[in-house]
Amino acid sequence: MDTFSPTPTIDGYICLPTLQHLLEHIRGSTIERDLRPYQSILAVINTHVHRLADESDEQLRARAALISQQIQDDMLAPGDVRSEFFALVSEISQRTLGMRPFHVQMITAIALHQGKIAEMQTGEGKTLAAVAPVALHALQGHGVHVLTFNDYLSGRDAEWMGPVYRFLGLSVGTIKAGMSPQQRRAAYACDITYATAKEAGFDFLRDQLVRHPEERVHRGFAFALVDEADSILIDEARIPLVIAGAVDGDHSDAGLIAHLVKSLESGTHFDTDEYERNVHLSEEGLS
Repeated sequence: MDTFSPTPTIDGYICLPTLQHLLEHIRGSTIERDLRPYQSILAVINTHVHRLADESDEQLRARAALISQQIQDDMLAPGDVRSEFFALVSEISQRTLGMRPFHVQMITAIALHQGKIAEMQTGEGKTLAAVAPVALHALQGHGVHVLTFNDYLSGRDAEWMGPVYRFLGLSVGTIKAGMSPQQRRAAYACDITYATAKEAGFDFLRDQLVRHPEERVHRGFAFALVDEADSILIDEARIPLVIAGAVDGDHSDAGLIAHLVKSLESGTHFDTDEYERNVHLSEEGLS
């Protein structure tokens, strides 16, 4: 996956690669530092923003509904309406939150929609930058997961960005620890679901243990946006998610196990480490 790593200059979004960055690219680095290709897309978005400023709330809602219907009817692909829709989100954000995405946020939104990892500096507003790509994918009607680092961020971001999503006709749900299966099922059924990667992961594991399909809490998976990608995809990924269970009684037969172990031959059925404390069975030994 390509990595988008903007380092904005004073104007907010123009970033030219240095000689060192060019050398990194020649050596095979996938980090993208040259933002000039995004300027043409940004210019189109800004053109739409100026035009939408004169429209009423009802007209903006009608535009969102039309785009959603056209995407769900396969008349348009999300990429075909990206510029117009991102401009729509920009105008709605200004009206509902009092915040209009800056250029660096809008360029990040474009990169995220393209499936890239975007690195932003502290304070550049990644929460707002994620709204446009999340909403555009949610219009397809298959559900979107926004995976955050902790429960606080899930609740805060869902509540904070909720007015924009609801203006667009999209429902928002939040997953938190301690929720019942019914509450989780309702939250996952929303167009957009904010949850920690750990909660979503454990819900997936529990869904594999249910006796009937209707007892599952997740619906199908379509699109996920990962917040704090370095923490979730690297740090947290080192800790496996495990569901432990208990069984009634002890069903092992120590005598049978001892008899089987005596029949194993070192070098054929198993090997040990240099201290002869750890045993590794071979394929023949497993059989």
